[in-house]
Amino acid sequence: MSKLLCGLAAMVVLASPAIAADMQPSIDKAPPATHNWTGLYLGAHCGGAWGNTKTSGNNGAFDQAAVSYTVQPSGVVCGGQVGFNLQVSGWFWGIEADFGYLGLNRSIKPADNFVEVKYGAYGVAAARLGVIVDRALLYTKGGVAFAQITNIGTDLDNGHVDPSDFSELNKTRIGWAAGAGVEYGLTSSWSVKVEYLYMDFGKDTSSNLDGDLFTHRNSVHTVKVGLNWFFGGGPAATMKYY
Repeated sequence: MSKLLCGLAAMVVLASPAIAADMQPSIDKAPPATHNWTGLYLGAHCGGAWGNTKTSGNNGAFDQAAVSYTVQPSGVVCGGQVGFNLQVSGWFWGIEADFGYLGLNRSIKPADNFVEVKYGAYGVAAARLGVIVDRALLYTKGGVAFAQITNIGTDLDNGHVDPSDFSELNKTRIGWAAGAGVEYGLTSSWSVKVEYLYMDFGKDTSSNLDGDLFTHRNSVHTVKVGLNWFFGGGPAATMKYY
C-alpha cells in the first residue's frame, strides 16, 4: 500500500507543472505598435514670423548718398499644408506644399527718408527627409518658396513724399526655403508638428521717376505649430500581434 501511495505522489509531483500551466488563464501581451508614416495627409498651421529687409539706394535715391536701411517686421503666419510620406525602415522621405498668409508689415522713417515692407500670400514646395523614432519624425526640409512682397523706398521733403522720388515694387517673389522640425503621431489618423522654416527671396530692384535705383533684399524666419490628418490612417495604423 505504501508503495502505491508513493507512486501516486510521485506522479502528482511530476504532473503538477503541466497542470498548473494548463489551468493558468491566457493573458495576451499588449501588441507593440509599428508606426506607419507612409501616405497622403493634409493639415493646418499657425505661428510667428520675423522678417529682415535691407533696402539700399544709389546716389540721390535717399536724402543721403548711397545709404542702406534695415526693416525688421514681425507678425503671424497661418495656412495649410498637404504632402505625402514614404517610410523605408527607420527612415522616411516625402514632399510637402505649404500655403498661407504672412502678416508682416512695417515702415520706418530714418532721417528724412521712408522705407516700408509688406508681406501677403506665401507658399513653399519642399522635400522632407528624416528619421523615425517610435511615434516621432525628426526631419529637415528644403525647396522653393514664393511670397507676395511690397517694398517701398523714398526720400521725404519736410516729411512729405515727392511723387518723382517715390519707388514701389509689388510682385510675387521667388526664392528658396530650408528648415527642420519634429512631428509626433497622436492617433492612427492625427499628428502634430513643430517646425522652423527660413525663406530667402534674394535681391530685386526698383526705381523712381527720377531714375534713382533701390535694391531690396528680403528674408523671413517662421516658427509654427501644425496639425495633420492622414488619409486611411497614418502614424499608428499598423499593429503587430505576437
